[in-house]
Amino acid sequence: MAALDPYGRKRSPFRVRAARGFAVVALLGAASATLPAAAGAAGVPAAPKDPGKELAKLEKRATQLSKEYRGELITLDEAKKAADRARKDAERLAQEFDVARSDVSRIAASTYMTGQMDTTSMISADDPQAAVRGAAVMEHLSRNNGRRIQSLEKLSAQAAQSQKTARTKVDQVRREVEDLESQRARVRKLLAKYKPERPAASAGNSSGSAGRPDGASGTKSPITGNSMTARMRTALVAIDGKFGAFPTIGCSRPGDPQDHGSGRACDFMESTAGRMPSASARAHGDAVAQYVIDNGSRLGIKYVIWRQRIYDMRGSGGWRQMEDRGSITQNHYDHVHVSVL
Repeated sequence: MAALDPYGRKRSPFRVRAARGFAVVALLGAASATLPAAAGAAGVPAAPKDPGKELAKLEKRATQLSKEYRGELITLDEAKKAADRARKDAERLAQEFDVARSDVSRIAASTYMTGQMDTTSMISADDPQAAVRGAAVMEHLSRNNGRRIQSLEKLSAQAAQSQKTARTKVDQVRREVEDLESQRARVRKLLAKYKPERPAASAGNSSGSAGRPDGASGTKSPITGNSMTARMRTALVAIDGKFGAFPTIGCSRPGDPQDHGSGRACDFMESTAGRMPSASARAHGDAVAQYVIDNGSRLGIKYVIWRQRIYDMRGSGGWRQMEDRGSITQNHYDHVHVSVL
């Protein structure tokens, strides 16, 4: 049934659509007033004050600690990387939000003020089809602007969460630095007791027919990369003698920039092929990790990693949760990693 005007007369289709156009323009014109607040305003919490500068200061302290504590401060390194990622995400989302909000405001203001969508001309147009097309375009703009506003609301929430995460991660770095700094006196004594070591080169046997002189022999478990420091060999023999045989023990990895590359680390596998260990294997790994912690001072242990947690003997103690590295093996769910000083 055709629509009626206030006097009871039938309205033509293009006049009906043009009338809708007035409402569309009103919506577009009011859009900027209903947008989420700009980044940094009340709607989106501001990012931490100078997070880059704050992280730079913490980085200097962390670098000094790494030199003093023989490097591989994993929880601190991971916290720094996570804080930097969160800071960059927060800045990127804030910029995207500001740009998107500006675009919506500009479209609304331009549509309302410039006459690009002149509803008067639509109503008085001699060409009814042109008026209908113009009204249809305005309705499309209205729907499109509505979607933009919804996207802005989502982006606002993401920016707020990212900024909160950035603050949390920066605080985590600070706590890690302060914790390690509080242990300086004890760590210095520990490092004085356990001088730095390197794997023996090829002393005693240049042909290598009897195996590498710096490797472990007589173990219950097969060893991959059987090259290590004397301290790591002592720890390996003690662990394997009490808890072996393991499916395999992985030690030296030439080219690894961390402890596996310097012969100061071994992985005691509880399962293979990247599979999650069984309940009994997990309990076995728990016992291995606890044994290493309990005998850390005697064996010269630096840290233990097991099930996405690390126990660093240079810190104040206790397991620390690690960042997700993306796989069972990378998160140390299938092996106990042991590093020595």
